[in-house]
Amino acid sequence: MKRNDRIAGMIFIALGIFILTQTYSYPSLEKGHPGPGLFPNLLAILFMVFGGVLVARSRRLGASVESIEKPPKPTAERIVNACSVLGLIVLFVVVVDHVGFLITSALLLFLLMKRLGVSLLRSAASSILITLFINLMFAKLLRVPLPPGILSW
Repeated sequence: MKRNDRIAGMIFIALGIFILTQTYSYPSLEKGHPGPGLFPNLLAILFMVFGGVLVARSRRLGASVESIEKPPKPTAERIVNACSVLGLIVLFVVVVDHVGFLITSALLLFLLMKRLGVSLLRSAASSILITLFINLMFAKLLRVPLPPGILSW
């Protein structure tokens, strides 16, 4: 896995450099407000930093004793979990405009966490807090409208 980590890290670094070169010429807004290039640039920087961490970690582990790890065998439960994640993502895309972001994301996050074995209390609290945090970030701070659905306030 060390070689794969090194390759993946280099790909992320290259992708980060590519994103930076493509978004470098994006305009900035007046009075020093961040322009449309802010988030792609942040993403590019994160790609490069975490890609570098992955490469450094794989080199450090490569200096130790080499051991070949076999990937875990796909069991029926793992296949069902993967299909559940994909199915819930598709369900989210289909339902979110009609039901609304708050209800859909909280409910689907809760179902996903329960499917993956998280306790009832933790999955309920986490799904509500994550949904409220995303709503706060996008709807209130970034002023990106999220689908209100049946709540329509």
